[in-house]
Amino acid sequence: MSRRKDQPGTFELLARLPQQIVALVKIEYENAKREMIAKAKNAGIGAGAILVALFFLFFMLEALVIAAIAALALVWPWWAAALAVAGALLLLAAAAVLAGIALIKRGNPVPEETLERVGEDFEAVGEVRINAEPRESSHLPHPGGEGNWR
Repeated sequence: MSRRKDQPGTFELLARLPQQIVALVKIEYENAKREMIAKAKNAGIGAGAILVALFFLFFMLEALVIAAIAALALVWPWWAAALAVAGALLLLAAAAVLAGIALIKRGNPVPEETLERVGEDFEAVGEVRINAEPRESSHLPHPGGEGNWR
């Protein structure tokens, strides 16, 4: 069984290996960088949502202060209106906090997809084997002999 002429030999494949490893490392680095940028953007949006929630909480506190003052100064209409506004601001703040927390949790800066692909790359490199019949003396192909690296 001989190697076909259109298939590269063992030494040619081994000569290509360093360039392919360097190219793979560069690609995985770019993938990790892109993934971390996307996750950092999500975390930034989540932090912005929490700032919006704090903005609404600030005005809710003002509304509660106005409600307490109005409740003492007048009997019913002013403080009831101020409490309704404070309740609405509290609901808006709660929604913004929940959205911000969800976005921050989703924005974990660990590039999980890239780490998974790198692990698969290491597994693939570890599975290099010879496409040849076993020999009595050696499992490696001899120069000019049968088999090639697969």
